[in-house]
Amino acid sequence: MSDNKIVEDKPKTEQQRANEFLKDYGELCEKYQFQIVVTPAWRASQDMGDWRLVLQSSIGELPKKV
Repeated sequence: MSDNKIVEDKPKTEQQRANEFLKDYGELCEKYQFQIVVTPAWRASQDMGDWRLVLQSSIGELPKKV
C-alpha cells in the first residue's frame, strides 16, 4: 500500500506573487550586485514634433554598503 498524499495547491493571490517576485529579484540583485535603474528623459516626438517624457531603463551597480 502506498502512502501517496494528495496536495492541493491553492492559486496564489496577486499580492503573494508580487511578494515572491520582490524576494527573488532582491536575491538576484544581491547575487550579481546589479539592479534595474529607470531614468526619466525628454525626447522629441518623431510624428508630432512635440516633446515627450520617456523612461529609459538600464542596469546599474548596487550602491556600496557602508
